Amino acid sequence: RLRPDTGGHLHSHRRIAERMPEVSEHTESQYLDDNASMLVGLLLVVALVLGICIVDVRWRRRQHEQEKVTGLLQKSQAFSLNLVKHFMPSFQVQKYQFRGIQAKAGTADIDFESLSLELPNGKRVLDGVTGNFNAGRLCAVMGPSGAGKTTFMNALCGKATYGKMGGTIRINGVESDISSFKSITGFVPQDDIVHQDLTVREQIEFSARLRNSVGTTRAEINDITQDVLHVMQVDHIQNSIVGSVERRGISGGQRKRVNIGLELAAQPTVLFLDEPTSGLDSTSSLAVALSLKKMCQLGMTSIMVIHQPRFSLFTLFDDVLLLGKGGQTVYLGPSLKAKAYFERRGFAMPADENPADWFMDVISGEMPNASIPDFRADMLFDMWLEHRSEMAADAESQDPMEGGRDVSDGDDRAVLAQKLEEEWDLIDINKDGVMSESELRELLAHCSSMMPDAGAVAQLMERMAGKDATHVTKKQFCSYLCSLREDVARHFGDEDSDQAQMTTLSSMRTVPLDPLIGLTRDTPGFRQQFRVLFRRRLVQWWRMNTQRGLFLVALALGAVVLATLDRFLLATPRWSSMALLNLHTALALLMSIFCLHVFASDQPMYWRESANGICKEAFFLARLSVNNFDIIVHTFVFTAVYFMMRQPFVPFWKFFFPFLFTAFATSGWGFFVSTIVPPKHGPFVVSLIVFIVCGLLGNPTSLHDFFNDPKMEIVVSLVSVTRWSIAMNFIEEDKTLDPHPDEITEQYMLQTFREVFYKRDFGVGCWWTAAFMLIAMGATLRLGAYLGLRFTNRAKQV
Repeated sequence: RLRPDTGGHLHSHRRIAERMPEVSEHTESQYLDDNASMLVGLLLVVALVLGICIVDVRWRRRQHEQEKVTGLLQKSQAFSLNLVKHFMPSFQVQKYQFRGIQAKAGTADIDFESLSLELPNGKRVLDGVTGNFNAGRLCAVMGPSGAGKTTFMNALCGKATYGKMGGTIRINGVESDISSFKSITGFVPQDDIVHQDLTVREQIEFSARLRNSVGTTRAEINDITQDVLHVMQVDHIQNSIVGSVERRGISGGQRKRVNIGLELAAQPTVLFLDEPTSGLDSTSSLAVALSLKKMCQLGMTSIMVIHQPRFSLFTLFDDVLLLGKGGQTVYLGPSLKAKAYFERRGFAMPADENPADWFMDVISGEMPNASIPDFRADMLFDMWLEHRSEMAADAESQDPMEGGRDVSDGDDRAVLAQKLEEEWDLIDINKDGVMSESELRELLAHCSSMMPDAGAVAQLMERMAGKDATHVTKKQFCSYLCSLREDVARHFGDEDSDQAQMTTLSSMRTVPLDPLIGLTRDTPGFRQQFRVLFRRRLVQWWRMNTQRGLFLVALALGAVVLATLDRFLLATPRWSSMALLNLHTALALLMSIFCLHVFASDQPMYWRESANGICKEAFFLARLSVNNFDIIVHTFVFTAVYFMMRQPFVPFWKFFFPFLFTAFATSGWGFFVSTIVPPKHGPFVVSLIVFIVCGLLGNPTSLHDFFNDPKMEIVVSLVSVTRWSIAMNFIEEDKTLDPHPDEITEQYMLQTFREVFYKRDFGVGCWWTAAFMLIAMGATLRLGAYLGLRFTNRAKQV
């Protein structure tokens, strides 16, 4: 059989070009007319990219302005409250009224008996823990390293799939599994798993939309979002991007609060937190605990693992569970009674010692016992069993004492008017009867003991007297301060009294209901979740404009290099499939690597949302839908740049579609690999796969040998992308050019290409057969990606 002789290859290509001057000249002259649609499309893509860049720059500026405005609003609000305290000390300003988050329709008392966990190697890491956590209480789980704190919480909430769990769990007296109430439970992981490219407010709002009851209105979602932002003390950074290690965003403490806020936005009845204060200073830890304490007043049961808090934080907990080595109970009861419990057992706490640290020392066996000279740490377990009946948790909630009537608006105005008359001469420095901006600044400085900046003063002037106002009258000043009642302590005069009582903190209480009523919730289904997830992905897609722009530049440069080689340096014949092999393989490699980020970039966030009951199909399809735009645009840019420089004789759209099918199939490899391989190994694995299925198995010079073996032909036809995509381009080139080369090596190559690419048309034509096979490959790989997303890392999705 003839073998190609590469000698004189370049000269033969030049002779072919010399033999076709009329065709080349004719093609060059009509190129712009014949491919006007391609040029228009390329110009539109360029205009689109430039437009996106311009809009992105303007959006970033607006985002920065919104952050500044939010900061000014917070400052002006703080100064407003200082004015209220100065002029109206009886006005209650210390409480925040929840506008969206409601009292729980049903609360959950959690009882656990003989809770244990045994690992596959036979080691028991949790042993016979018995007790209860009552509704509406802030509970802590503490103990030294190796005491099984996280294991206990995982066993309690059904996440301990790595061992054999024993014991009984009851919800409101009914034996149940907490994982069965996924819609009303929340779990805050120890790591701050959040969306890096969303703002703080967007994080909370999307979580609220996905996990609240069906029928929750947009206004209610907005109120819930605002409540969470306020209670977690992140409302002043609500328009800030969270960021990552590479891209600086909010601080670590703020990121921790957002991590918790994602769960609070779902209005859980039971909230589990795994060391939510780890990595925070004592002040930030106290702020987080205070926020959770507020939520417990609405009937939420909060259970957290915490490591050696300071005493002021420890005393915030209603109940505390102390575990010893081996996962056995040392103490379970009110935090304020823990010290007395140990003292009655013969332990003496040194002066100036942090009780929380002292408890850990006692549990570890490092503290002496006056009553037991040979004290050992494991004796604490027997002490607890012997005296468990004596320790009764004070789980009753006391209603506040009834007092006189609330201060009315009329009373407030009367007090304010009197105070203003007394101090107006001091406020109105120039005696013109109104308050100027400089006078307002002096008043704010006097009330706040700090000098306000110009922006905060201007913001307050606008609130009091309107836009572009230069002064504030006594009446405007009085009206504004009295209007703060609705912002600070919401007024319910126009609402139903029963509803008002449900949303007032002082009236929040646990009402005994039928055991499990109110502990289930109808959350959004596939269609509603798909809309929310699609919108969220669009926002994330927009934030990737910089990376997308760099990738488009890389694609265009790659096309320029390949076109230059094929047309000017190597003078490759237009019908040559080897040039097409390089082109398709380059596109396949770039697109498969680009598509790795679709599911690999934030896998921990997916695992977290999957554990919370998110619809996996909606998540998967939303991401694929948004990514389709990138696949089309990137393929178009790559193909159009090459086509414009190489100038094949076929119409552009017939040249373009085989590359689009290549991108569709190989992007499936990117999706599939990203769901089954750790992100750090993804680029290497997918590059190796593309090299094999495109560069080796799809090499036109090797296909003839592969097809001589029926089994090998089946393998190549099923997995090789370029075996089909190059055939689509070659068939069109062959029909258009109908080449008849003179050189024997070129004749042999052409005959070989025709033999392999016109083979196996399944009765519908070779082009349509190839299109069908590539679509089937892409669809199969996407199905594999979905199965990988759903069934790999199952333990992290529980």
